[in-house]
Formats: sequence, structure tokens, C-alpha cells
Amino acid sequence: MLIQYTPTRLLVGDGSDYQIESKLKRYDCNDRPEGKEHTSLSGKTEYTIYRLEEEYSCQTVPLSLTHTELARWREFKRSCAFGEFFIFDAYGTADTPDFPQIVQLKYKSFKEKREKDGRFIFSFTTVQVIA
Repeated sequence: MLIQYTPTRLLVGDGSDYQIESKLKRYDCNDRPEGKEHTSLSGKTEYTIYRLEEEYSCQTVPLSLTHTELARWREFKRSCAFGEFFIFDAYGTADTPDFPQIVQLKYKSFKEKREKDGRFIFSFTTVQVIA
């Protein structure tokens, strides 16, 4: 997995684009239509569709991180927490891209978990508007 983002909170580094590479344990897709449904008294139902989003639930494998690498993950969370766009490639790396996409982080979806052995697991949901 490759994440490329522009740090906006400047916890580490100089503000140039950063890349995070990791392996994914989970990468699940879910299409989510955004809109509303209205059923009249006669029983007819009509839908107003605003957009269709693809949501991808992601979870990393347990990672042994240095302080700088952990700070970079936290910088990613803080820099993309409010709808900022970033590049996400689930199966690619910086050297061998697979299918990079421009996505957003779903609001409040980023979770950081520390295992008993000191390794970290990150989970988050990316959102891409497709229609």
C-alpha cells in the first residue's frame, strides 16, 4: 500500500509531499449511495440521488515503527482528517504503482491501536466519489 499526502499540520519535516508504504491486512470495498428516499401516501417511492461513493475499509498488518515513522502516520491522520485529498494505491508501491487513486479519508475513521508487543495497527476508511 502507498499513501502520498501533503502534510498540513507540520509535525515532521518541511511540508513537502510524504509517502507511507505498508502492507494491508484488510481492504474491503462498499458502494454507498448518498441521497434520500420518499414514499408517498399512495405507496410510490421516489429516490433523489446526490452521489455514489466507494468506501474502502483498510487495516494495516502490525507494524514495528520508529518514532519518526509513527509521527508520519499521525501527521497523515491530522493532515487528511477534514476532507483533504491524498493519493492511495492499495497494492502498489512508490517504485511499482498499481492503481493510484485520489481519495479522501472518511471523517473520524482513522484508528491507531498499539499491540502488547509494541507494534501498531492502523485502520481507516477511504472515500472516492464515483458519480
